[in-house]
Amino acid sequence: MGTRWRNRLAAIAAVLFLTIGVNGVLAGLTDIGRYAGKSFIEASGIDRDLGWFIQLLSFYELAPITFEEVKRHIRISRDDIEWYKRAYDEARQMSDEEIRRAITAEREENLRRYLEEELDIYRSEFNRLRERYAFYLVETGTGQIHTNLERELEAYGDASKAAEDMLFVLRYPDRVDGRLSIYQLPDFMSVVREDLARAADARPTKQFAGWIGVPKSDAFMAQYEDYQRHRWYTFGMIGAGAVLLVLTAVAWSRLAPSGSGLAGDALSGAHTFWRNIPMDVRAVLLLLTGIAAFNLHKEAILPYDRLFTHDLALLIVDTVYKLAVLSVLTTALALQLRFTHLSLKEPEPFAAAWRKSILVRLYGVIRDAFLSLRVGVQAALLFIVVFVLGFAMCAVLATITHESPLPWLLPVVAVAAAVLFYVLRQAGFLNRLLAAARDHAAGRAVGDVPVKGRSVMAELAGHWNRMRQSAEASRANEAKSERLKTELITNVSHDLRTPLTSVISYVELLKNPDLPEEERASYISIIDQKSKRLKALIDDLFEATKMASGSVELNRERVDLVQLIEQALAESGAKDGAAGIEFRVKLPKYPVIAFVDGQKMWRVFDNLISNIIRYSLEGTRAYIALERADGKAEIAFKNVAKYELGDNVDELLERFKRGDASRHTEGSGLGLAIAKSIVDLHGGTFELEVDGDLFKVKVLLPEA
Repeated sequence: MGTRWRNRLAAIAAVLFLTIGVNGVLAGLTDIGRYAGKSFIEASGIDRDLGWFIQLLSFYELAPITFEEVKRHIRISRDDIEWYKRAYDEARQMSDEEIRRAITAEREENLRRYLEEELDIYRSEFNRLRERYAFYLVETGTGQIHTNLERELEAYGDASKAAEDMLFVLRYPDRVDGRLSIYQLPDFMSVVREDLARAADARPTKQFAGWIGVPKSDAFMAQYEDYQRHRWYTFGMIGAGAVLLVLTAVAWSRLAPSGSGLAGDALSGAHTFWRNIPMDVRAVLLLLTGIAAFNLHKEAILPYDRLFTHDLALLIVDTVYKLAVLSVLTTALALQLRFTHLSLKEPEPFAAAWRKSILVRLYGVIRDAFLSLRVGVQAALLFIVVFVLGFAMCAVLATITHESPLPWLLPVVAVAAAVLFYVLRQAGFLNRLLAAARDHAAGRAVGDVPVKGRSVMAELAGHWNRMRQSAEASRANEAKSERLKTELITNVSHDLRTPLTSVISYVELLKNPDLPEEERASYISIIDQKSKRLKALIDDLFEATKMASGSVELNRERVDLVQLIEQALAESGAKDGAAGIEFRVKLPKYPVIAFVDGQKMWRVFDNLISNIIRYSLEGTRAYIALERADGKAEIAFKNVAKYELGDNVDELLERFKRGDASRHTEGSGLGLAIAKSIVDLHGGTFELEVDGDLFKVKVLLPEA
């Protein structure tokens, strides 16, 4: 047998031991309540039977009341006469004395019928109990003896010896009540108690000395022996159950630390499932399981009364069925208690678990439904209408079928509860949407409305969230555009004013007639340089504007991108180690043809190479590579930046944006923007990426 099967059998044995142990202890403790602190007479209910026998004995034998005795104590009051007049029309012509005689005759007849007919039922019960129990009572004063032991007394010769041979004896007088006194009527005489009570009160109380006993008859001795066996069976059940529980606990303490294998995985999965159940639902399940287990365990799996049954097959089937049901229930309760104990040790705070409970969710639904009082009242009125209609339908069905409305009422309550929850939830959706729209219209920040389910309101909430997000994105883009426009104006003004200021300054200096020729020539050279710089800036700005407006015409032709890149590298001086940057160029030996405007595309490559030369850290390497990928030409430019570029890399593609934020370099800040616009016009892709100080540009162009 494999390890897995041994583990399964061990688990089944542990469950059976636990179930039998718990059942033995609980059922035994429940059953032992019949014996703890009680004698055989009390445990078997003989004391109650004796009390009933004493009442019957008093009425029928010790102090019987006859019809003639009661008849003398019939009393007719004035209220009785007035009631008779109101009840019978013919009584109005009768005198009070005639009415009194009529009422007296009616009561006498009722008494006669009751004493002679109704009491026969109790007389047969008295005769049965008289044969069952023994009594020897002597009336105080008269000395009259009342007993059913005539033959026994002949054998014993003395009543006290007969009493000693009884299984149980009530002796009179006793230390509590004294002699047996007959001064009240038995409980079954309540129908005619008024007249009988007057008759009983009119005569003196009778007292008796002696005893009433339970004889050692075959029936009582069999009952006593059964009582003894049942008691020892109960004690044995408690002891065996306790031993099994101890063994189960010891086995569990030795096996539990491993926590591996199939059982461990199953328990882990069950614990995860248990944790996902809301906290209040877990509490209710634990409570219901505990109540069910306790109530079922109070009855023994193998009750004492079934031990001596003749149908052994039925007993086995019934016992196995009870054991299976209790095993499942006990295992479920044990696992729930274990998982609850583990949950108390988990770091999840009580408040977080409580927020996930059904009650809190239901409270949230009700609260949201009444955020707008008008909407909440309308939802409540709708529920009331549904509920009233359901009750009316139940009443109609009950009237038609002449049956109880309960079978129809329960489904109506369930449907009404479901309708109430649905209506309140939809009202909550509507109220949250109204609140969000109100805050949004007032200009306040609004988050997304939670979307749950697939109802119309949930769909509306989803559309609202997308509209809000679109509006927020539009606002953010508008704010960004305003900021970039302000920066654009500032940057353009700075870049144009700097060379223009130099030109104006040196022109003023040239107006001096005494200026030496050497300085004049130097000033003219500077003015020429700044003017060309100014012209280049204006040309770049004009070209960037045309690119952004899309009004540029492309002269497309088949161009070898390899030659175009080599030309751009040669004209920029990159291969000569420009600005101390070492270029590593990787170009294929075969032509890579693209259908592009050669002049415009050369401008892209030239701008990117110039950008590398201008903004790369001195003494570093720059990489340029061209390769084919999925029908496209991919050109990659990589270099190490001289300046810290920041996080918002996308803004480097904006016009007049530079990596040099202090704007000390000669660039216009339009190179990347122009390059991206040209690539976009060709239907290509221009990607920009920054990883630390590594600056990377990737250009993707469709091959011809």
